[in-house]
Amino acid sequence: MLNPSTITDAIVAALQTVPEVVAAMGNDASNIKAYHYLYGPDHRLAEAIYKMSAPSIMVVWDGTDGGNFNGYQIWKHRFNVYMRIGNQTGTETPAGYETLWYHVCNGSVSGGQNIRYTELIPGKTDIMDTPTITHMLDGEQMDYFCGVFNIPEIGDQQP
Repeated sequence: MLNPSTITDAIVAALQTVPEVVAAMGNDASNIKAYHYLYGPDHRLAEAIYKMSAPSIMVVWDGTDGGNFNGYQIWKHRFNVYMRIGNQTGTETPAGYETLWYHVCNGSVSGGQNIRYTELIPGKTDIMDTPTITHMLDGEQMDYFCGVFNIPEIGDQQP
């Protein structure tokens, strides 16, 4: 099984190459980040989500499920893609969460291929299952969205 942190970083790297996603992040690819679990009260996921600036995207490993166990897709890794858009007030053509999610799911990564049909780690990850998205509210009742990517792993890889 692959280390999920490796896949998390590959998703972030891929999203940082999608021009429309980077544009929605204020033309700053560093606003697309990975969250890696570390022990301690100073490093909690709920707090990291709450502190996300707008605009930003944070990719988080959310768990691993069994695949079809035919020796081809033994594991399916689940990743949450938390998104906050920037203030759209006063912009000529405001772009909402729907547009951002469209580009996250359908954007062309470097090389021109749709991210959903890209082996994020060549030879080790398969194309992702159909992504989903859910509306969320933070403690201040501000909107944000959480998309979910399920990415099958090819074979029983060693770390």
